[in-house]
Amino acid sequence: MYDEIYTQSWHESIKECERTLERHDHERAMQVKSLQNFRDELGKLFIEYPDDSSKKAIILIYPTLDHYETFAQNFVNMMANPVDTSMMWGLLFLVFKLALGSTGPVSPLSRITRWLEKIGHELRDSNNCRDRITDLEKVKSDTVEVNKEIVILWLNIIMTFRNKGQGHETWLNDSAWDSLTAIYNTAYQNIAEAIKRIEKVAEIAERHARAMEQISILQSLLSLRDFPQEGVSMPCNTLPVAENNRFYGRRDLLQRLEDHLRPADTRSRLSSIALYGLGGIGKTQIALAYAYQKLDDLDTVFWISAEDTYSIQQSFSRVAIDALKLPKANPQAYQENMVLVLDWLQKTSAKWLLIFDNVDNHSVLDNCWPASKHGAVLVTTRDVLVATLLIDTGLEVNEFDNDEGAKFLLHMTPSRRRIDSELESARRVAKELGGLPLALNQMAALINARNYSIDDFYIMYAKYDQRLHNQKKSGWKYLGYPYGLDTVWEISFMNLGDHARACLGVLSFLSADSVPAEVFTASEPNKLPDVLSFCSDELNLGDAIEELTHHALARKNIEQDSFRIHRLVQAEYRARMDNAQEEFEAAIRLLLMKIPSQRSSKFNDEEWLLYERYIPQVIALAKNYNDSQTKPNPLKPTMDFVRLLTNSSNAIHDNDTMHVVPEMLETADSAYHSCTGEQRDMLLWSLLQYLKCMYHFCTSEFTRSEREMTESLDIRLELLHHDDLLVALSYNGLGMAAGCQGRYEEGLQWLLKAHRVYEGPAGDIPSRKLVWGYNLSRNYYCMGKYEDARKRLDEALGIADRLQSWYMQVYGHLAFASLYTRMNNLDKAKSHVDIAKQILEASGTAARFSWLSSYCAYRAGDVAMKRGHFDEAIEETERSAAIGRLVKVPTGILARCVHAYSKALATDPSRRKESERQRKEARRLRLSLPDGGGDLDDESDEAFERLVKMDHR
Repeated sequence: MYDEIYTQSWHESIKECERTLERHDHERAMQVKSLQNFRDELGKLFIEYPDDSSKKAIILIYPTLDHYETFAQNFVNMMANPVDTSMMWGLLFLVFKLALGSTGPVSPLSRITRWLEKIGHELRDSNNCRDRITDLEKVKSDTVEVNKEIVILWLNIIMTFRNKGQGHETWLNDSAWDSLTAIYNTAYQNIAEAIKRIEKVAEIAERHARAMEQISILQSLLSLRDFPQEGVSMPCNTLPVAENNRFYGRRDLLQRLEDHLRPADTRSRLSSIALYGLGGIGKTQIALAYAYQKLDDLDTVFWISAEDTYSIQQSFSRVAIDALKLPKANPQAYQENMVLVLDWLQKTSAKWLLIFDNVDNHSVLDNCWPASKHGAVLVTTRDVLVATLLIDTGLEVNEFDNDEGAKFLLHMTPSRRRIDSELESARRVAKELGGLPLALNQMAALINARNYSIDDFYIMYAKYDQRLHNQKKSGWKYLGYPYGLDTVWEISFMNLGDHARACLGVLSFLSADSVPAEVFTASEPNKLPDVLSFCSDELNLGDAIEELTHHALARKNIEQDSFRIHRLVQAEYRARMDNAQEEFEAAIRLLLMKIPSQRSSKFNDEEWLLYERYIPQVIALAKNYNDSQTKPNPLKPTMDFVRLLTNSSNAIHDNDTMHVVPEMLETADSAYHSCTGEQRDMLLWSLLQYLKCMYHFCTSEFTRSEREMTESLDIRLELLHHDDLLVALSYNGLGMAAGCQGRYEEGLQWLLKAHRVYEGPAGDIPSRKLVWGYNLSRNYYCMGKYEDARKRLDEALGIADRLQSWYMQVYGHLAFASLYTRMNNLDKAKSHVDIAKQILEASGTAARFSWLSSYCAYRAGDVAMKRGHFDEAIEETERSAAIGRLVKVPTGILARCVHAYSKALATDPSRRKESERQRKEARRLRLSLPDGGGDLDDESDEAFERLVKMDHR
């Protein structure tokens, strides 16, 4: 159908040219029907116009013509129906010939030649995208548009010379050139914008292809080829809330979803569709209604909260663990769980529907789009671009018209006081609220609660609407929404009690998709501010929650014991808070009670489950803080806010697969410096410097790391006792910083100072002493003190065995492997690598897909290379790089993995080309490091070793 429309549109453009051109121009244009014809004519023009400027222009246009030809050929090839592009060449020839023979205040030849070249460069960029685009339907419309713009521009240039030219049409005055330049600028802008869209499609397709390739590698590494599909739990779903029994209307959209998706048909291909429109328009409710409508027909329905990568991976993890109950799933392995689910979707014969809710950026879908032959994907988004890229098609969700809006309002108000002619009053309300379902639903909740008639409500609404207009408050409107919505929010929030307001205030700063209900339970309620007094009384807390749900401002998920709140409700309430700062600080206080400090962290599975629930809340809180900084009355930072960010960063910095720690630290640093000197807590600053040092170890900025850890230590020595645990941690960090820079003797002295602290009460924590032991042993073998290193490793590994920590056991065996490799005792090195691999294999997916697993594969590949087992080396180094990318190991470490893979590939003559590609990739990774990656011409193993932090040497 679309092909016919595109073809017809093109033919209409050609007919317009035929109608407009003078007869002799049309006849001349029809003599130049191809690139070869054009070049033949250029040869004649070269003789006809012997002056230097003309000859130069003719010579320069030759390479540009290839871009036009390739674009035209791509256009012809992608269309199902025949299209003729010969008119483009004829018109282009007329334009160029007119330019050669014209004069004027400015050189027509140089100007028009420049125009031809600029458009040619745009076409070149589009042509470069062609091989990367897998679905040409996504770019047909824009390709047709570009071709139309080109031929109509050529036509306009020709007709301007014919109609406004003077002296045998060879001279244009300033006014004519101004008019023609405006026509060109408009056409060029339209062409450039269309080609940007084509490039965006190509970029997304390329990213998606890379992601699919990566997932394919990971599937093989996860040993999923023989993964049993029948052992999973079905039927199952992860729908976030109970079915909305009062869902109204939208039958046409629901039918169109079914007509396109057909998820119950396992014989059809993978289908996808996006619902797009304003926030509050009902996209999520329609998606939920469709999901519940299909539950009985399908085996699985999965709901993915898709606001950001963190939310997506959490949702997939919930699918793997709670819904499908996949045997290899693990609570601490978000990315791996996602791969497990995508693999299951790809291989299963089950009937499934996957819903991505609230996709703000299409890039978040790159790594999680199913590569399945059947099934259905439904996406909700406010961005029309998301609905047009990667996805089959989009459906715009519009506001209710006045009649439908009125019926919806009446449907949602069963408790209203009924009167005659209420339908007309309902129409007036729907009109005032612009037919926005969220707003109508808010007001329906108020009508039910107050037992209003629709007419009573309209009178009250009109009164408040007038008052708001008189106040003329700014900052409340959103692009695309009617002004009348301001009244909706004012009325909704005005009717809340103090406790419900405080509760909503906290929720408005947290994650919209899922806020744990237990966030309001405090272990030490006496330390809460007055605004949170309701948290210490279960009855008051229950009443506050009930008020919010009755006013349709929040929804409770009983099964998950969590809350959902619409983002528009959050934004509007934040804009109307009497004391936003107080609510912000209240949210901080509640979260601080959930995230342990550096001193009290245990880093066990129980803590990790805690982080899974609360780190998204911290991320949302920080985002709201940062967003407020560019608005009037921005939120003010506090030391508690900095403390929350640093505690959260400390909690996940060793397992930051979503790369959220850098932004947290940046926000914490900025917030700290925004506080006054009297407010600043120097011990907190020392922790922030400590964490920045740990992060900069990962970016290979070792000199910077040393400065930060030195400052952290100086503060701690000044304010704490010399044998405090935090002092030992800073000593340990400085030892690592010195070692990273090759100053091993100095590093040893710092590590020995840490040892003296650990001999006191601080040593009562075995895991801390264990990490120190590993660090000391690495420093020893980097110094060549192999026997000292072996003794320390024996002691540390003994502690790891007693603690039964797979993580620390693997770490120890890999340290031994590195030690024995340096000693050239490759048999012992391989023995320790094999033990490490066995432990990882026995410890589940989370272990086998961690940074430690990537490091294990690197060590295995290194040992295999040195033993001359090249096929094994290729396999292990490929695994190391693949897992490294998955878990986002630091760039310097990934560069070393890719370098090792390149070297291994080079041993196979048939894979030299791939080896060279990997060598260039390792070089690119080095170059991307903040300090430039050292001497790029030095591609020795030692050069790459200098890029990695001590715990990987």
